[in-house]
Amino acid sequence: MIIGHSRVLDFLKKSIEKKKTAHAYLFTGSAHLGKRTVALEFIKMLVGKEMDKVVHPDVLIIEPEITEKEDIKKESAINISQVREVQHQMNMFPYRADYKISLIDQAERMNIEASNCLLKTLEEPSGQAILILITANPQMLLPTIISRCQIVNFLPVSSQEIKKSLPKAKEQIIRLANGRPGLAVRYLENPELLEEQSKTVGKLEELLKVDLNQRYQYAEEISKNIPIARQILNHWIFWFRDLILLDNNCSDLIINLNVSQYKGSYSSTKLKSIIETIKNTNWLLANPSINAKLALEVLMLEI
Repeated sequence: MIIGHSRVLDFLKKSIEKKKTAHAYLFTGSAHLGKRTVALEFIKMLVGKEMDKVVHPDVLIIEPEITEKEDIKKESAINISQVREVQHQMNMFPYRADYKISLIDQAERMNIEASNCLLKTLEEPSGQAILILITANPQMLLPTIISRCQIVNFLPVSSQEIKKSLPKAKEQIIRLANGRPGLAVRYLENPELLEEQSKTVGKLEELLKVDLNQRYQYAEEISKNIPIARQILNHWIFWFRDLILLDNNCSDLIINLNVSQYKGSYSSTKLKSIIETIKNTNWLLANPSINAKLALEVLMLEI
């Protein structure tokens, strides 16, 4: 289900109708906006309705995998061997469709070798191949890769449009989605996620009242599951953002209603610093070679 993004869909449809598709696209915007869903719809437009759950001889999809080693879960980087698959795909003639299509989800997860390999592919485009990169963090991509792509920006979807498309979604879900329809769908399909979000916020509020040693213990605990740790940090960002909104008399925009009891606990400067530190920590955790426990301990000093 595609919620919103009619502007993007119209642009992509017209590019196909006018036979003016780009060699490479960069779909960018915050997580859970629906970039991947739109990308798959775009691929379906290109290859026809015969595409079944993205299994098609002319379509290749690359994305990071979650690996587990010594009871620690990490998101693996996209490596050079995976990008070489893309190279091979894009050098082949189409089998059924008019194009060979490759999609790289979370493209910012490419390591430097993979990025340089992809750059060579972009420098020698094939007329019968289309590459789609998806990222929520374009600043982590090589500027030379970005410069060779048609950039397609995805914006938050209005609450009214999400409500219209998901009439069963309660107000709490619409509020937590905050313009991200993909997140609204996840909450609607998995009600237990609402409870997990509540527990995450409750744990943050506990951490603000305990000593550094207890915070370090929590850092060690969540460092063993990086995907979960990153989800936790995303919730933290919105909690501290809510405090900034309260300080600026924008209480109607807050996501976590209980945050009002913490109004005035931090200066605006401190809140901005905390949010930047959380974002930086989240960015560090995306690198499999980073010491996650240490990065999270540094964050605990800031909050």
